[in-house]
Amino acid sequence: MRTISKLALLIAAVGCGSSPPSLAPHPKGYAGHMEAADAHSERAEQHRQAARAPDSARIENYQCGDRDMSDQLTSGGQRIMPMVPCWDPVEEHAQRERAAARREDLRAQKERRTAAAMIETKLAACRGISDAELGHSPFAHRREIAAVLPHHEGGAMRGAIVVFKPVPGLTAAWLEQAIACHRAEFERLGEPPTYLSDDPTLVRGATATVSLHRGHLEVQIVTRDDVAAHVALARAQDLVRERTAGR
Repeated sequence: MRTISKLALLIAAVGCGSSPPSLAPHPKGYAGHMEAADAHSERAEQHRQAARAPDSARIENYQCGDRDMSDQLTSGGQRIMPMVPCWDPVEEHAQRERAAARREDLRAQKERRTAAAMIETKLAACRGISDAELGHSPFAHRREIAAVLPHHEGGAMRGAIVVFKPVPGLTAAWLEQAIACHRAEFERLGEPPTYLSDDPTLVRGATATVSLHRGHLEVQIVTRDDVAAHVALARAQDLVRERTAGR
């Protein structure tokens, strides 16, 4: 059974007595940030148009107060009710609409900066990685995986350890970069579960570190919650299980 098809079962299995998964909103990715930027820009323009339309001001929302009453209510010779200025309601309305337009413009700029940063991060992370390796995860080389182990922290299962066999030319630096490259693309796309779904590092909130131990490169995958930990481990175990079944 493939890892994706196991996700619902994993969520049910670890839901009882386990820490809850992250409730943070799903990442938007490059396209999502650009769509949000366009929406903010559109709202900003609507506010600017409203600022130019005096008829949209609601005069009843702006009142001067009771001047006579303000003059009469005193204490020690001082008025105890402040005078309310009689501002021009059209001008007040325009000021509020222009302020709202500025806020929307700033939000649009922030979304576009975030989207641009995703592209820059991906280009930097993938620089030097061959086109052939860009098309698949380093974990697609299943025959080079020596072992898969669960990773525990404080008695709780928090991910997996994938041990690679010695491979000529395979270094910790290259493996780290390949993992970072695919992670950057994963985030740029909005972290879809279908992107390189056999890669155990491409789980929401997961971090991966590479170390050399007894001549073998080990990838330690650490997640933030039980569901993500079980998904990462199941994906890693599938790499070895499917390789064995294919012999």
